[in-house]
Amino acid sequence: MASNEYFEQIDETFEAVETALERLPDDVDIRCAEGVINATFSNGVVFVFSRQPPAEQLWLATPGGGFHYLWHGQSGTWRDTKSDESFHEFLVAELERHTGLQLRWDGDEGNGD
Repeated sequence: MASNEYFEQIDETFEAVETALERLPDDVDIRCAEGVINATFSNGVVFVFSRQPPAEQLWLATPGGGFHYLWHGQSGTWRDTKSDESFHEFLVAELERHTGLQLRWDGDEGNGD
């Protein structure tokens, strides 16, 4: 069973992702259901964010592939299980690469990772 910390962090992250996507200057179709966010952009690109409680991971699927992230409490960031790259930084770069849009995070999220 997933830890309370996992559920707290994944909930906060999903809320921040949804808020950031809604603020984009694009008509993003955002659909949330059963631990999954499907975001379809006006150019047809789809990003899928999913919770993976058994593995305590956050998964991201983009046209560039599938990526898995673990929460690192010490650094306060989601880190890629293969590259150790920050989820926040990667999402910003991947979104710009595939849609040309610049994602902005609220507050301190994504800074310094």
